Amino acid sequence: MTSPVDITTRSPRPARRCRGGHRTTATVAVTVGALTLTAFAGVGSASAAPAPESTTAVSALSHGAKGRPAPGSGKLVKATSLPPEARPHGGPGQVVEYTSTGADGRKVLVSGMIFAPAGTPPKGGWPVISLAHGTVGSADQCAPSRTDAATFAHDPEIRGWLDSGVAVVATDYEGLGTAGDHPYLHARSAAYGTIDIVRAARQADVGVSRRWVAMGHSQGGHAAISTAVHAARYSSHAQGAWGDPHGLDFRGAVATAPPTAMSRLVADRSTSPTIERKVRTALYPLVTEGLRAVDDDYDFTHLFTDRAAELVPTARTKCLPELVTQTVQSGLNDDTVWKQRPETVPDLLNALRKHVDTPVVRLDQPLFIGQGAKDEIVQAHVTADYAKALRKAGSKVTYREYATANHGSVVDAAAAESTAWIKQRLGVR
Repeated sequence: MTSPVDITTRSPRPARRCRGGHRTTATVAVTVGALTLTAFAGVGSASAAPAPESTTAVSALSHGAKGRPAPGSGKLVKATSLPPEARPHGGPGQVVEYTSTGADGRKVLVSGMIFAPAGTPPKGGWPVISLAHGTVGSADQCAPSRTDAATFAHDPEIRGWLDSGVAVVATDYEGLGTAGDHPYLHARSAAYGTIDIVRAARQADVGVSRRWVAMGHSQGGHAAISTAVHAARYSSHAQGAWGDPHGLDFRGAVATAPPTAMSRLVADRSTSPTIERKVRTALYPLVTEGLRAVDDDYDFTHLFTDRAAELVPTARTKCLPELVTQTVQSGLNDDTVWKQRPETVPDLLNALRKHVDTPVVRLDQPLFIGQGAKDEIVQAHVTADYAKALRKAGSKVTYREYATANHGSVVDAAAAESTAWIKQRLGVR
């Protein structure tokens, strides 16, 4: 892995930043390096890829009837400039709050970060990457704008994009750092948060363009694909319903190791001792708590064994490192985490299909998917099936599978191709 998870008893140490995640440490036994380890797709299922659906069916298919953005979404509410030491590139850097549409279809406040290149913007403004982060946890203190704002622009990748004349914006997602619960992996909420921060950046007086792409890894890959699904519908509703003075020119999305079929994941079983499998086991409480954030009736705590149920309060109040630490110390695995096999619970499967699984539609803009063949969290055949289904539905999809890459290292494995792809889509050198 690019940033391994170390089983150790020594003092915490900083972890290398991985694309779409942020530095973190664990206080006991486990140091979680790449937070982009932490979202995953359905694995181990022999079921066929989902059938193609029309774009107009997206809302009813997977994200409820409240599929339209709430009026007033995408407005910049607050912008706080970062000090010069947090902006080594010399350009603007801000922590922001903006309005978006939540999982329940209502307007919510979301936080995030905006960084633009130094110098005078070109005609039309700096093109934009909306970077969707990997799993950090569900508590407010886990939000990247709270933990990473002072170091975000020090990251070599972010610096590289800024030096290339590309602005970078990064949503925290609904319920991370702002009021309300975080609907972990809720596809539409993540998509609108990723879109709306670009609209907010257009109001932040940092000189950004209408031209943009979405990019993310793991949970962020899920958000990037969801953005590709919803971007055209968002624009249509925004312009038709209340007028959109910050209309955007969406050019496509890049997703590495994206979770696409959580309803398939829960049927998979493995007692593999690898840390990737331990991380995946640790994420089940985040998944069920994410559903509970959408609707209080989605309470699936009773499906966990007594030991696993002890993870739920940690999932609600702590960040990923603490959750993984507790999972490892408890000795839990895919078999011992569940009291009742989740694939036998129709209510759970239906909730995952409705709110989490990414729909198969004809996308309006191209999509690049990078996948590691050795990924134990998002298995390659599931991602490949999804890419094939999108193509069958009429989408333009570039799918690349890297033979030696796993969940974390796929980011670096795909970097050359994904970077060239983004530059071509944005029209930059």
